[in-house]
Amino acid sequence: MSVNRYLMTLTGLAEILRRRPRMLARDYEQLDGLPLVGKSLDPATVRQVLTDIGVDYGFRSIAHVNLRGGIGKTTAAITLAWRAASYGFKTCLLDLDPQGSATLALGVTPDDDAATFIDVWNDPDELLEEALVPVKDHLALLPSALENSLLDSAMARPAAQKQAVAATLRRLRELGYDLVVIDCPPSLGAAVISSVCAVDTVVVPVWSDPFSIKGLELARQEISQICETFGLQSPAVKVLYSRYDRREAISDKTLEQLRGRFREALLPLRIRVSSEFSKALAEGRTVFEARRKNGAADDYDAYVRHILHIDSAL
Repeated sequence: MSVNRYLMTLTGLAEILRRRPRMLARDYEQLDGLPLVGKSLDPATVRQVLTDIGVDYGFRSIAHVNLRGGIGKTTAAITLAWRAASYGFKTCLLDLDPQGSATLALGVTPDDDAATFIDVWNDPDELLEEALVPVKDHLALLPSALENSLLDSAMARPAAQKQAVAATLRRLRELGYDLVVIDCPPSLGAAVISSVCAVDTVVVPVWSDPFSIKGLELARQEISQICETFGLQSPAVKVLYSRYDRREAISDKTLEQLRGRFREALLPLRIRVSSEFSKALAEGRTVFEARRKNGAADDYDAYVRHILHIDSAL
């Protein structure tokens, strides 16, 4: 896999900081003499610039959950991981979905004997580091495979569900990761329960569909019940409106419904419908690598900057 993918350009960073590229290079000493990759800045360079303006790189964990598939959960998870790494966050993506869509999207095809979460959850201190697959600078993956479908039986005990993902996050923090992104399966099983017990934030993607809204209600109820059962503080629950299509009246109707019922949780942005996602995956790239600016990249960049509190530092 190439190490030159997904990187942020100097022009892109200058645009985010509302600076001209030349002015940015002049104003920030961190850019002078630091390693460049082609016309792009490596993640360490971006991190130094953003740290200088007050971006917090403290450890955080974000799980993407929806009890229904096809909502954009995996797309949100992998895009967050890709972009966060280019912003200088040392990121690990945990793929807990037995379908392994996030794993395949990152260009990883695990060997038959490759370790997945079901192999390492009981002893992450000894087993996790070797199981991680480097994807690029600042981005690693714990891949998934069909064996993870056995997690419900392997983690049947409540104590295991409470501690499995939490212990994995502790180990990743010890290994120097700043951000852990989790792609959960679309069902209420051990992987989802354990993730809810461990993470700081749960993002629930939804779109303009009555079943999607119902799934959001169920997810919020289940998260609350899980934390009450285990005596834990509930993670922050955020709602991401994905697949927004302004050409359809139902999209705006759904948006108003979300604002009315879930205003405190609804993220102040929308992910517009775009063919760029499928094109990018088919070509083995991210939406941020398109030759022309596109709405998909803009929308997900806004999501990443908001959920990682980058915008609040600007």
